[in-house]
Amino acid sequence: MFKLATIDELLANLGDHTDFATIAKKEADLGIQHLEYDVDAGMTTYFGENGYLVERLSNGLGTPVTGGEINVDAVEKAGAAYIAGTLSLAEAVKALAAAGCETWTANLKRNIIDFAGPEGKIIAAIEF
Repeated sequence: MFKLATIDELLANLGDHTDFATIAKKEADLGIQHLEYDVDAGMTTYFGENGYLVERLSNGLGTPVTGGEINVDAVEKAGAAYIAGTLSLAEAVKALAAAGCETWTANLKRNIIDFAGPEGKIIAAIEF
């Protein structure tokens, strides 16, 4: 099974502006099936087979989510730019937090990321 050190090494080798499809393929090759990212905490949980999971408690990019109105267009724009590799994770986190996105979940088998706001309500779903 995958370990956090292996994931860190993979992401470091790919760099900040790699498209998400490439990242997803490489992470799936490690055995990751999906991941959940918490914007406030900068925390990622990676899920594998049979309930196996690995958590990164913080990547240092945690960003408070605005308490105001959700900006669907801004979430879609930032999400698409992150998936395309034109925004780094750090840039995407700031933009998504400002637009009201609290979490995102990437399903590496279905090739889709669901961006969610309060109470897990999906704001946008973008394929990669």
